[in-house]
Amino acid sequence: MAFNILNLFSGRTRSKFLGLAALFGAALCFIVLSSRPSDSQNSAQLGATIDCFEGTSARAATVSSLSLDDLALGTNLSGIADWSTQLPFLDAFKSGRPWITQCDSDEPGCSGGWATDEAAQLDLDEFGWVKSLPAPNDPPEYTRVGTLLFREIDGRYPGGQYVVLYQGEGTIEYRYDAEKDESLSAPGRDVINVTPSGRGIWLQITATDPNRTGNYIRDIHVVPIDYEQTFQTDIFNPVFLDKIRKFKVIRFMDWMATNNSEQGEWADRPKVNDAFYSRGKGVPLEIMLALANRLGAHPWFTMPHQSTDEYITNFATQVKTCLDPRLRAYVEFSNEVWNWQFQQAHYALQQGKSRWGEDKGDAHMQWYGMRSAQMSDIWKQVFGDQRDRVATILSTQTAWKGLETSALDCSLWAAEGNRPCYQHGFDAYAITGYFSGRLSDDANKTTIASWMNEADGGFSKAFTQLKQGSVLDDNNTDDTLLGLSDLFQYHQQVAQDKGLRLVAYEGGQHLVQAGDEKITEFFVNLNRQPEMYDIYTQLLNRWKDAGGTLFMHFSDIARPGRWGSWGALEYLEQPGSPKYDALIDFIDQNS
Repeated sequence: MAFNILNLFSGRTRSKFLGLAALFGAALCFIVLSSRPSDSQNSAQLGATIDCFEGTSARAATVSSLSLDDLALGTNLSGIADWSTQLPFLDAFKSGRPWITQCDSDEPGCSGGWATDEAAQLDLDEFGWVKSLPAPNDPPEYTRVGTLLFREIDGRYPGGQYVVLYQGEGTIEYRYDAEKDESLSAPGRDVINVTPSGRGIWLQITATDPNRTGNYIRDIHVVPIDYEQTFQTDIFNPVFLDKIRKFKVIRFMDWMATNNSEQGEWADRPKVNDAFYSRGKGVPLEIMLALANRLGAHPWFTMPHQSTDEYITNFATQVKTCLDPRLRAYVEFSNEVWNWQFQQAHYALQQGKSRWGEDKGDAHMQWYGMRSAQMSDIWKQVFGDQRDRVATILSTQTAWKGLETSALDCSLWAAEGNRPCYQHGFDAYAITGYFSGRLSDDANKTTIASWMNEADGGFSKAFTQLKQGSVLDDNNTDDTLLGLSDLFQYHQQVAQDKGLRLVAYEGGQHLVQAGDEKITEFFVNLNRQPEMYDIYTQLLNRWKDAGGTLFMHFSDIARPGRWGSWGALEYLEQPGSPKYDALIDFIDQNS
């Protein structure tokens, strides 16, 4: 279905948008993809129609030049979720938790639990809006649905008045941090007073389409009242924009829900009108392009591991047409296809063994190299004489020296008469720049616990271990800054041998101990120590000294906890941190 930007808004706001469109330079771009052969296996003959839009956010007035050979710093973006402290959108509903099915304990047939866990039985339209609700006594058990916003983020989000705009007929109720102001509310526009806490906002639809005319509640937007007139055109939180503005490249891996992605066909991609951008399919391409254009930042996309040639071609064509022509698109096939935590690694192994035989232990990397090469060919072909606007990337597992050969040379595919994979137009070879000094290893838990009893809480020993690995008994430098220098130099030589630039797709500390609350607290506080500024500065200078080019920190803004302290900032309004300050200072000193 073709996308119409006016469908984003209710009839009440469409006329306002049309007037604003001229002011903000909004325009619809209509593209018809001509059929073109792909030189990848099972090439698709394409004739798809794509609508894309520009103008949901203004383009940056200036864009910093960025050569592929330049030293530069970018950031990964944290995934969209109701528990995220990133708060990228003015419309909080887009980050809401996918529908939770419930029933009232006073209703007949209700078991009385918090949720009935019947999301698979919801009656949804193509964008994920609930079309109908069962009556009590009718199967299934649920009679209402709800979503959580700003959940368990310690109230670190703006309070005050919000408007809840929606189309359709029915009843919406609010709990926890939100209370409806009945005197200011009207059908299609509720006003809620919000007092932030760790509970967040609970929004529940208790009735929809009561007259059974098909006019169900949909197109819900939850917006601070000050942005009611502008959120349709300026969709991003201005504080979020300010926090990431200096990063030259933005990697959308988590926004695209790349890990374990089920996307394959272009028709099943996320759409702008989708109820939620959290989890599931992720953020629509149109929104990612709008962010890149608004910031003047080069986007880094990760193609789903099951994506077809049609998907890749249409994605590339939309980027070519709608991305600010001053910007370059960085493109990678999936994410960490060597990492057995993710379904893409298992899928690649299955596909590789099916093609080349069950005895091929490196089949996943061989297949990854082949599919990456096919992806690169498609993107370069789509961009044609503008191919300098796209940089394709092939990655490897940093600590496993030699694994990269299976992907770069892809001998099994080359034996079928193809060029080695690295010769298919790639611009860069990517690794990580992570370090933890092996402090996260279970074997070191007792030692770290003993450090906590020292006068400084054990921080000085931890920082020494992070730098050079001389504190733990075995003096092993693996996973330290010192050890990283060796890995950087090794992979720089690999890149040079293949005529590629060395980039880092992720990097930073990776201190995680999910199974021990005290060590988790120690790691969180270690990240907050002023000495972490020096650690990060050393990391980036070691990268620079090794001849690395683009380094992508992981990640921008995230609440720390048992699953890690990944964010440069812990919450959006945080003025700074040792990690964030080191990153920004490095940018300023190397621009």
